Amino acid sequence: MNYSDNIEKQSFRTRVPKILEAMRNKQHDPYFFENKSDAAHFITQQIKPNERVGIGGSMTLREDLGIVEEIRKKGNTVFDHWEDGGSPARRLEVKRIHRQVDVFLSGVNAVTWDGIIVNLDGGGNRVASLCSGPKRVIAVTGFNKFVDSMEDAIKRTRNRAAVMNAIRKQEKTPCVETGACIDCQSKSRICAALLILLKKPNDIDDFKVVLVNESMGF
Repeated sequence: MNYSDNIEKQSFRTRVPKILEAMRNKQHDPYFFENKSDAAHFITQQIKPNERVGIGGSMTLREDLGIVEEIRKKGNTVFDHWEDGGSPARRLEVKRIHRQVDVFLSGVNAVTWDGIIVNLDGGGNRVASLCSGPKRVIAVTGFNKFVDSMEDAIKRTRNRAAVMNAIRKQEKTPCVETGACIDCQSKSRICAALLILLKKPNDIDDFKVVLVNESMGF
């Protein structure tokens, strides 16, 4: 870990108590971990036997935390639309199943210091499942996703998270060329539905927010 990373982690750590308080005031159930491995272990342990688990589109869950395979090792059924076998029909089927699972896991595109969570989606399965359908939700974020205001959070989702994901997927969208969102009408556009969670949605029984003192995902 270099000097700047250590300072950034120390800075975030000092703000965590107020973040946790803000999350609780919004009826979320927040937790803080210093590293990815502890966060991944916690999330895995939250999954009960025989629960069906949905995985939202998230590099954080797959690449940073390695959650998917760990949950499968426990014997749970996991619905991951990234594992569609090249079938668009199967991909859509799994996305629709996400709203019927017991637990839905998701990353976060942006979150404010006072606990407003913002996510942007192309198909809509992730933002839909974050607010209605599953009994429980577990959302995870690194310190790099925090911003000052809801307006900044929206900007981050559109001009950082969405653009980086379009580049990753090698989409044929203007943002891949320009590096910024221009509100295009491309058929390959991956951002269509914006969800702003001002508090825990009433349809979700339990909404855990896992904060990790590391940079994760886009």
